[in-house]
Amino acid sequence: MSAGAAALCGDMSTRISRDSLPTMSASQDPWRPNSSGVHHGGPERRAGDRRQSPIVEVRPTYAQIDTGALVHNLRTVQRHVGGRCRILAVVKADGYGHGAIEAARSFVEAGAWGLAVSLVEEGVELRQAQVLAPVLVLGGVHPGSEDVIVHRSLTPVVWAREHLQLLAAAVRRSGAPPLPVHLKVDTGMSRLGLLPEDVPALVDWLASEEGQSLQVEGLMTHFACADDPDDAVSPVQIELFRACLATLASRGLHPPLRHVCNSAGLVRLPHAHFDMVRPGIALYGAASGREVELAGLRMAMSVHSRILGIRELPAGARVSYGHRETLTRDSRLGIVPVGYADGYPRRMSGQAQVLVRGHRCRVLGNITMDVSMIDVTDLPDAREGERVTLLGAQGRERIEVYELAAWADVIPYEITCGISKRVPRR
Repeated sequence: MSAGAAALCGDMSTRISRDSLPTMSASQDPWRPNSSGVHHGGPERRAGDRRQSPIVEVRPTYAQIDTGALVHNLRTVQRHVGGRCRILAVVKADGYGHGAIEAARSFVEAGAWGLAVSLVEEGVELRQAQVLAPVLVLGGVHPGSEDVIVHRSLTPVVWAREHLQLLAAAVRRSGAPPLPVHLKVDTGMSRLGLLPEDVPALVDWLASEEGQSLQVEGLMTHFACADDPDDAVSPVQIELFRACLATLASRGLHPPLRHVCNSAGLVRLPHAHFDMVRPGIALYGAASGREVELAGLRMAMSVHSRILGIRELPAGARVSYGHRETLTRDSRLGIVPVGYADGYPRRMSGQAQVLVRGHRCRVLGNITMDVSMIDVTDLPDAREGERVTLLGAQGRERIEVYELAAWADVIPYEITCGISKRVPRR
């Protein structure tokens, strides 16, 4: 085993179980925010928290994470799919930018059966934070990760015999009980997964003596076009998935967890909920587009800053790099310490708006790495220190994630995932 894998495994003498992991009270837990939503220690941050890069917060730019909204959203999804359908809450990419550990704790508290990540490293991060729920690793088994998976009690998604052989050998080395795995079939995404015609051979291997170290807990696939209003692909994928289930059943395999639906799928395809759904963006209060958004969700992230200073400039003055914008009137510009290095996309230049005193103000000129300029001419009383909302509500106005995505010509996922680590989460 490599040194890196050994470090991720931790103590190799025993496989982690829920009973063997220590617990801690809320007062002892440095990851849990206090009643005001701020982590213990006020402005000082844990050096080991990878999202919170600054040890001390000085700049007034931050992302507010509403954990109550996370709990609400999971329970909204649960009501939609019914009590018999389990929820696998997706917290990959640092919980879509919201903070994986706090998101995971909120979802488990709200009743999620388990959690899904993309990387083994993301699963280890949850285990190190004492998150004990089942953790499904969607990204497969990279050579060298098998011992980490076994010793951290992660549940891998597999689709190749090589995956199974690596895992079975790791289980035998550890002396652990059979490891739960979820088989993934590629029914049309053309990305990850076992082709339907290759399922019988893999099932036969699992039935062999070597395969007894593994337990097929789930069968899954992934929709390619579930958010498309004219989707003709998902029905075909569902039929292929059912055929794969029949193939397994003919060989005596009946995985207890059958799952195919992402956030869009659970809204548009209720007949495909099966035993479990895998919501991601829905749990954070959004969707890939408004037309597939589940009713009743609450956006969990908002982003705020403050005006650093006011510049008074005459008509004809040119603003920012490239002098892209020329002022058409005498203007007051608010300087806001946020830029594309914070995940505020430069592509929004000339389109983006922010909120000051509950009013929309346009972003002027090119967004720069660290600073943006906003037009506060119509707010003559606006002063240095005024709160600026870049995403979320202020007064009766709201900047929606869909607006930011449209201004940047990206999908909403890219907005929240793109908020950089130098923006503290509160």
